[in-house]
Amino acid sequence: MFARRIALALVCALVVSTSASFGADAPTIRVGAGLDVESTPLLYAKQAGLFARAGLNVEIEKLTGGGTAIAAAVAGGGLEIGKASTFALILAHAKGVPFVLLAPAAYYSSADPDIPLIVAAGSTIRSAKDLDGKTLGVVSLATTMRLADQAWIDQNGGDSRTVHFVELSPPAVPVAIEAGRIDGATLSEPVLSAAMGSGKVRVLGYSYNAIGKHFDLADWFSNADWVAKNHDLATRFARVMIAANAYVGAHEAEMMPLVATYVGVDPAALAKMRNPERGQYYDPALIQPLIDLAAKYGSIPKVFPAAELISDAAPKPPK
Repeated sequence: MFARRIALALVCALVVSTSASFGADAPTIRVGAGLDVESTPLLYAKQAGLFARAGLNVEIEKLTGGGTAIAAAVAGGGLEIGKASTFALILAHAKGVPFVLLAPAAYYSSADPDIPLIVAAGSTIRSAKDLDGKTLGVVSLATTMRLADQAWIDQNGGDSRTVHFVELSPPAVPVAIEAGRIDGATLSEPVLSAAMGSGKVRVLGYSYNAIGKHFDLADWFSNADWVAKNHDLATRFARVMIAANAYVGAHEAEMMPLVATYVGVDPAALAKMRNPERGQYYDPALIQPLIDLAAKYGSIPKVFPAAELISDAAPKPPK
């Protein structure tokens, strides 16, 4: 109940703070999102009119290629804002791509893990060691999923250097496992619930636990140049997302029809869906573990301070 009151207060504050009349010709902000439950607050903010009340004309573009496709679109100017895994944005920063983080989309918590590594129900794979030489599906080769799988396999007696990783969109994963084209995959909601409900797959382990107990999982981001030229728009967008995250976090069950329509999954299959922890204000300490592990596995050349990634347009926590 307390969480609901906080969420409602944030939304009301947002509406009041943006009560000034903005013209109908407000600049269009094209926002890219993938087929995942992390995008729920964006969908809610659009449907509930939070963007409109903040004077923002937001167009949502659904991309199936995950954070890699979205990052490419933002870098090329095809999108103003996108959502990608924090890991993908770390890789981009290390390569000199001027992305900056505007608002957290989701956190991962080992206390309530929601992104398992799954295999076929009848698979002989029972441990990390059994994955040696096998093929795993990931939404992108440059994603948290691959990093987590590598770390989990190595921490639990396997050798990730022998594992093959292939890119697959989340909806294609259950079919690929059933057909034997891949041996397993790390899968997130909402596709996960439908896959588990089929009885054809089972959980092998929670590979994200190998990264840390609590860390930043995904973010809304933009190009630093666009933010510099549109700082007010970027700030308003980030504030809307913080408010939407708070509201959705307190009303997850009410969001199921919206998520089902967006992803194209039967709402009944989402009844037991586990949602991620919704992100709030930035804490560099929740990003640094990913940077450290990325450097350890050679994904980036060296460690850098997480604060370098965070835009000055990102809302600051109230004092």
